[in-house]
Amino acid sequence: MKQCCAAIFGYNEYSKQIHKQIEGSYQNIGLFVISDSEYLEAQSDGMRVEKFDLSDNWDLIEEHFDVHSLIVFCALNDDAENVFLTISLRATFEKLFIIALAQDNESMMKMKSAGADKVMPIVQIAANVISDILGKPIMTQVLHDILYEDGPLTIMEMEISEQSPINGQYLHDIHFKRDFDLVLLAIVDQELGTTFSFASKGHNHHIDAGDILVLMGYQEKLNRLKQWNDGAKL
Repeated sequence: MKQCCAAIFGYNEYSKQIHKQIEGSYQNIGLFVISDSEYLEAQSDGMRVEKFDLSDNWDLIEEHFDVHSLIVFCALNDDAENVFLTISLRATFEKLFIIALAQDNESMMKMKSAGADKVMPIVQIAANVISDILGKPIMTQVLHDILYEDGPLTIMEMEISEQSPINGQYLHDIHFKRDFDLVLLAIVDQELGTTFSFASKGHNHHIDAGDILVLMGYQEKLNRLKQWNDGAKL
């Protein structure tokens, strides 16, 4: 599903990454913020930005965009506000394609129930910098389609559980592509903070419970790995 225009709600590190990744793929991008501080920051960054209120009747959407070719990113800082925003937009625009950001799995379920077509944990946004590292137009487009379009591939974060067979192993001993038909993109070592270590760097990381893996693949393959990580037998 290709879209020609996009509306981003919120101005923070995540929405900045979204804007950076889609600006070459969409003819018209609108940025909308709630707070004065976000408005001033966006203006100082040279962004074209407008203020909105969660009680708005959404005339600004119909004034700026062809709703039938619009994709919306709900990227407000507060999950409750994102849920309200998603509900409001869905109630007004039945066919609108909505992508919502969520802080955790519980919020992901709320966003889905609110009417979001696709929900991304905020850790996925960090995966966008992979396209900058690769510097390859084809890979950039592939990642764009995975993250922002309604395609068969997706990206998942998975926290290593205590009972996981992966817990205690080294990265090079796990064959994600061969055994699960998945691609490992990055790792977050909780002992070192929240910095991503990209798998392409080749470091033979020691995997511990609490580490987070970012993987790409088909949803059924990701689900299979997640079940294995939770202790189920393959």
